[in-house]
Parts: sequence; C-alpha cells; structure tokens
Amino acid sequence: MENGARRALIPIENRRQFLEVSGDVAEKLDPIFYGDAHVAANKALGIT
Repeated sequence: MENGARRALIPIENRRQFLEVSGDVAEKLDPIFYGDAHVAANKALGIT
C-alpha cells in the first residue's frame, strides 16, 4: 500500500485473516480472493 498498491490477491483460505487487517488498510485496499493459481493469474491480468 505504501508503494501504491490498490489491490491484493489473497487465497480464499486466508479470507478470515483479512478481516483482522486494520481499518484504514482495509478501506484503501481492494482484496481479490482466489481459489487456485490459474484463477489468480487470470484475475491479476484482468481476464475473467
């Protein structure tokens, strides 16, 4: 976030840990959850 990140790819298994992130970080960051590496790559590239 300090370097300009606006989105974060987060494994679906870590969804609960994201809820523990501080409020000001959570409001500035758009989490993108994924289930496997193929889906993560597609989401990172903007392919649906």
